[in-house]
Amino acid sequence: MAKLSVHGDDPTLKTILEVLPTDPERAWRKGEPKGTAGRVHLDSGFEVLIAQAPKSQVLPSRIRSYLAECRSRGVTFTMPRIVAELQLELNGDDTVDAPLDLSLADMQHLTEMGISLSLITRPVAA
Repeated sequence: MAKLSVHGDDPTLKTILEVLPTDPERAWRKGEPKGTAGRVHLDSGFEVLIAQAPKSQVLPSRIRSYLAECRSRGVTFTMPRIVAELQLELNGDDTVDAPLDLSLADMQHLTEMGISLSLITRPVAA
């Protein structure tokens, strides 16, 4: 699964959401409860599901397509007070047949757009 998580100040987030290719899967506002531990969100944000696929080798092309659409719409995450993270969540057996390959060009595009990368691997169910 590939998800884009963005948080920061409300006016900038609103501007981004107006031109983003898809609607957020989840959104929150500054001060809203965060989970059940009595904590609150320190800033507003949203998450967008970019791709979900049974095998990891499909994710890079879907991520490239989504980010290309963002770029064509003028979306960037390099503004002050905005943090964007591409979260890749893989199951332990997702990369058995083929690895997840992100090229240097992919990494450069993420950097130019102001997006950091987070990899999460879930263990294989026994």
